[in-house]
Amino acid sequence: MRVNTEKTFFKGKRPWSKIKDAVLRDYLPPYLKKVGKLGHQIILVDAFAGPGIFEDEKDEDRLGSPLIILQNAENYVPGRYFAIFVNSNKDHDKKLKQTIKKYKSSLAILGTARELLDEIRDLLTNQTLFIYLDPFGLKDLDFSMIEPFLKRDISYSTEILINTSMPTLHRLATRKLQSNSLQTARSIKLNQILTCVLGGDYWKEIMWEDSLSPEEKEIKVMENYRKVLKNYLPYTGSCPVRVKEKGDVKYFITFCSRHPDAMLLMNDAMCKAYFKHLYETEYSNTIFRNTNWKEWRNLIPLKKTIIKELKARQRQTRLDLWNVIIQKHFMEFHSSEYKKIVKQLFDEGQINYENPRKTGKLNDDCILFLINKYNNSNSINITLIKEGGIKYQQLKNNIYNNKNRIKVYFNEYKVINGKTRELFSRINDGSIITRFDKTPLPQRPEDVICPHFVELKWAYGCPYDCAWCYLKGTFRFHSTKTLPVVKPYEKIELHTRKFLDEVNNPEILNTGEIADSLMHENDELPFSKFIIPIFETQKLHKVLFLTKSSNVKNLLEIEPHNQVIMSFSLNAVPVAKKWEKAASILSRIEAAKKVFEAGYEVRVRIDPMVPIEDWGKHYLNLLDMIFENFVPERITLGSLRGLQSTINGCTDRSWVKYLKESSNWGRKVDFKTRHEMYSEIIQQLRTKYSFDKIALCKETVQTWKALKMDYKKIRCNCV
Repeated sequence: MRVNTEKTFFKGKRPWSKIKDAVLRDYLPPYLKKVGKLGHQIILVDAFAGPGIFEDEKDEDRLGSPLIILQNAENYVPGRYFAIFVNSNKDHDKKLKQTIKKYKSSLAILGTARELLDEIRDLLTNQTLFIYLDPFGLKDLDFSMIEPFLKRDISYSTEILINTSMPTLHRLATRKLQSNSLQTARSIKLNQILTCVLGGDYWKEIMWEDSLSPEEKEIKVMENYRKVLKNYLPYTGSCPVRVKEKGDVKYFITFCSRHPDAMLLMNDAMCKAYFKHLYETEYSNTIFRNTNWKEWRNLIPLKKTIIKELKARQRQTRLDLWNVIIQKHFMEFHSSEYKKIVKQLFDEGQINYENPRKTGKLNDDCILFLINKYNNSNSINITLIKEGGIKYQQLKNNIYNNKNRIKVYFNEYKVINGKTRELFSRINDGSIITRFDKTPLPQRPEDVICPHFVELKWAYGCPYDCAWCYLKGTFRFHSTKTLPVVKPYEKIELHTRKFLDEVNNPEILNTGEIADSLMHENDELPFSKFIIPIFETQKLHKVLFLTKSSNVKNLLEIEPHNQVIMSFSLNAVPVAKKWEKAASILSRIEAAKKVFEAGYEVRVRIDPMVPIEDWGKHYLNLLDMIFENFVPERITLGSLRGLQSTINGCTDRSWVKYLKESSNWGRKVDFKTRHEMYSEIIQQLRTKYSFDKIALCKETVQTWKALKMDYKKIRCNCV
């Protein structure tokens, strides 16, 4: 086992060090621009500097905190700063002096952090001060060291950034000894060190509490630590540093400042560093490696927060409202996301604004306010209100007026057959209707085939709990995880009607990509009764329902339903019983039979197929059950697969043992087994049922070719 020591720490940059450096790298440019306007000399202190270079890294990852500080200072405040670095390690001091020798406004010192801070506190007058404390462990981090700087005159700018080691926190707390009444002179001394570091013994009540998890203890201790800092500097916040989403917290990065702008800037720096790192860790070896971390962020909670705070405050400038939100939700959202959602709410007609300068531009000075009383429950669809009434006319006018403010975007796409076409891309920001284009055109035999299709993202989440559900990975950063969340019906209707009015190429809008299409059927206004009448107003586009539900009662009451496609996700009975917590296979088939007999177009997905013992018998039995009840319009086959994020997000991983090889869409069952499974099912469909409308889902080029199927003519479930 490799043990980290202070001597070996700077050989290569640890993953958690990359988050710490990213925070520093993103925060310094806007910070230095702002404090550079104060006119005072800027003192930058790094009290645990290290050699300045990580030997085994490349590009910006080679840079340690001293070079990050110096490069930014030279870029933004040249000639107006002085940087001081200290090391207690002689080798680090020697290397650092060599590394920074070209920077004239810098000084490297051999000594301790305490010695440096004791020296400079009496030398400061009106200088702007930034102190960075990133110790190995918690040594030399006594609160008494930083307290004199926290007490500086309020006329002078002071900011401190502190990295606190969580493993060291637990070690110094000696909980096991305390709980077993085995405290020793050494353990008592360790406890005293922790009290000195945290500025009080409040930690004892938390760290010695057996009912709390380690992470709950860490969070509570850091909350109290920030309260201590707030007694001096009013704006504080912390960012956890961990290698992966469910990994242990290695550090908390805590800042404190006197100026509210610091909180705004640090919120963005910490939000970006943390979520970008987790995203890249999860997706670096997947098909999503070249996508942006912001594309996967769930901003519905932010939208609800904005509405809630505007309700409470009536009228608020965009900047003041953002300050309020950050105070309550530090690091949860980025300012760019906040501005995006404010603009989105305006485009949807839910909020309006006044610009005090009468320019009409939406900026931080604008006063925001709600247009109508906002209800978190779904808006009532105007098609269900008696025509001719005042309320109907108001809603109709509202939809008509707001629809004109919504934009439809088109783009050039290279489609699966190699041709280039101009196709619909998204409505507004794509939060309701967008083209799923995450799968690139295949280049290698192991690349998967998935034609781009259009999503109608009316909701997200699922009431079922299937073991391999990819939503567990997709929504792992969401506060609601996979719990079903339905978006406002009024917004869905606005975007859908805009799509139907302006998109002239026929499309199928898939409502089941990030939600089960029938999960809202027991509500006062079921989704099916809401959306189908909208599609029945035209004859070009269709809506696709994909489900594991058997609740089709509402569908049987809807007429007409010519623009609707029903798709049922089915599996072999023993596979479903073991891993799919949803309606039984028999009840799903019975439901499919009912809608088939009612005149709906019905498709079937047999996906994911799992090579359990006697898999052939079980999947052939499934085909018999299907064709004894109805004849699908098409059948799409898929085998078990799992992105790493999905595997990480699942609690029951007993299915993972079947995954033997990699593709650009995660891990898969081995090629030979997949080929055997597909071959047997396809042979049975063709010979016994004369059925040839068959496609594969997320399957590789190699597999399509081995089955002598042309993927360029794919007619699968979603298209």
